[in-house]
Amino acid sequence: MFESAAQPRFYLDITGLRHDFQVLAFKANESISQPYKVTVELVSEQSHLDLEALLHKPAFLGFGPPGEGLHGLIQTFAQHETGHRLTRYELTLVPQLAYLDLCSNQRIFQQRSVEQIITEVLNNHGILGDTFSFQFGPTPYAPRDYCVQFNETDLAFVERLCEESGIHYHFQHNPQGHYLVFGDDQTCFRRLAPSTFQQDSGQVAEHPVINRFSVRLAARTNVVTLRDYHFEKPDLRLEGRAKSPAGPLLEDYRAPGRFSDGGEGKRLAGRSLERHRSDYRSGEGASDLGQLHSGHFLDLRDHHCARWNDLWLLTSVEHEGRQPQVLEEAMPGQNPASDFQGYRNTFTATPWDAPYRPPLNRPKPRISGSQTAKVTGPVEEEIHCDQYGRVKVCFYWDRTDLNTDKSSCWLRVSSVWAGDGYGAVTIPRVGMEVLVTFIDGDPDRPLITGCLHHLVNRVPYELPANKTRSVFRSRSSPKGGGANELHIEDRLGQELIYLRAQRDMEQKIENDSRLEVGRERRETIKGTSTSVFETEEHRTTTGDRKTRLMANDYLHVAQSSHTSVGQVLVAEAGQEIHFKAGMKAVFDANENLTLSAGGHHLVIGASGIFSSCPIEVGGSPTRGTLATALMPGAAQALASPIERAPVTGVVQQALMALAREQGADFCPICEACREGFCSTEGAVA
Repeated sequence: MFESAAQPRFYLDITGLRHDFQVLAFKANESISQPYKVTVELVSEQSHLDLEALLHKPAFLGFGPPGEGLHGLIQTFAQHETGHRLTRYELTLVPQLAYLDLCSNQRIFQQRSVEQIITEVLNNHGILGDTFSFQFGPTPYAPRDYCVQFNETDLAFVERLCEESGIHYHFQHNPQGHYLVFGDDQTCFRRLAPSTFQQDSGQVAEHPVINRFSVRLAARTNVVTLRDYHFEKPDLRLEGRAKSPAGPLLEDYRAPGRFSDGGEGKRLAGRSLERHRSDYRSGEGASDLGQLHSGHFLDLRDHHCARWNDLWLLTSVEHEGRQPQVLEEAMPGQNPASDFQGYRNTFTATPWDAPYRPPLNRPKPRISGSQTAKVTGPVEEEIHCDQYGRVKVCFYWDRTDLNTDKSSCWLRVSSVWAGDGYGAVTIPRVGMEVLVTFIDGDPDRPLITGCLHHLVNRVPYELPANKTRSVFRSRSSPKGGGANELHIEDRLGQELIYLRAQRDMEQKIENDSRLEVGRERRETIKGTSTSVFETEEHRTTTGDRKTRLMANDYLHVAQSSHTSVGQVLVAEAGQEIHFKAGMKAVFDANENLTLSAGGHHLVIGASGIFSSCPIEVGGSPTRGTLATALMPGAAQALASPIERAPVTGVVQQALMALAREQGADFCPICEACREGFCSTEGAVA
């Protein structure tokens, strides 16, 4: 070997601790986009160490060239057998990122990019900006409207976001710490010093070399098609497609593709294809080069296959080291069959020009079934929705407990019917408990399918006493105590459809309306009732019609009024009956006409005209009450009376008509006027 086998070349440095640990052996596994793990076997002359005090301490395992090795935190520390002088210990080193796998959470991120979400998660674990960085390409990551971590560890959540977006991460090590690098292209990977290939011949090389390297090609998907749907673009086919010209058509088609923009779909399809084909050509090798680390470019030199002398991205490295010379004695539990000592590693790699994308090892959690949540909104607002009728909710598992209009994304509300300008709309109100399902089980795609009553939000009518009643009752808003209601009672013998309007009620019927009532119909109108018939009105009453007016009755007929009574027409007024015609008034009786007033009467019949007393000339006609038929909708009874000519009493009018029929040239009332002019006509009697 290129160093003395008796001289230890591996060491462990624990920050802030002086110790006598000697590294007996170690194994380490590191890969791109995975936390590494280093298992170290140690021996010490101390047999009574405070193991708990060593947990979580930073430590550096040195091997290879000066400053080369792996840094991490002590995650486990175990004490094993004790020999004559030495005690054997074992510890594991992991990056601080690995601690995220010990914490699980359920939380919501809104309007945050992948970079912002990952930063917040890392900061919550004390991984601050000086220990990690994002080295992305020129295309920024758009904020995600809604992103949920659901029943998954913080590490699984971070890795899932990276895998979905085609982001990888790796570590850089030095004795003072380890540095986490996130990237989405090849420029973030450092280039190692050239490495010489020397095929393993069983002899010890003069310096560390790559002693084994092979290349493998494998059939891979060469077409990726992603499709999705967005309700704001219902007629747009959202599709992203990427194709590689190599080989036969091998397509990976997925829907939904989790994108809402065509450009984003193409980008995701391209990265998915790169993920499929990143190991289309891959290399495997072995070496004793201690500076090899995943996430770095290996510069291969002197390989007998010239086309392999190129840059290769190390995707994984397995380190192994053993220096049994530190024992100085036989230890219980030691494996004497292992004769290996020194350092060696195996690795996998991909060509530098094949963009690396992490495999989908972290599937997105699925929510089977439904969950309940509470509708939220701004303070003092009872109904909070957008133009699509979407609302916001607070899930009962959400520990932020915002209960505001920031508690979630906008959730669509399912309806029994939804068309272009028609359908059914019922907006869940703030404080209601709703049933939430998830499209394709995706926590990022919630959908409200119904509302639920509970101890506080009780049912409209007591149950089970009213179990036969189907109810739709609303509530006046804001801060109203009234309600509109429709309920249907199906109890046998008490069937009922009940409709209640808290304030106004409007009906609009574009064509015909028909109403049939099997028995009685009753209406109680506490205000004014107005009906407008723009053409004709037809009414037929088979039995009696009984009408009672508690005040005045006004009838205005624009043209003629005809009344036909089969037998008797009786009109009775407590004070006055007044008839007036603009031109003529005709009272026609087949047998006789009787005028009676003041104990006297005048009878006109087929046999003549008879009076109960002599007719005296003179007197004054009685002035009747003016006709004031108010029009529908009048605001007051009669603000300014219309001036009308005086009306002659009925008796005087009859005498005047009789005189004209007989050709009399004098007035039968005053016997003074001539030629049809009477100064008393129209005067009050």
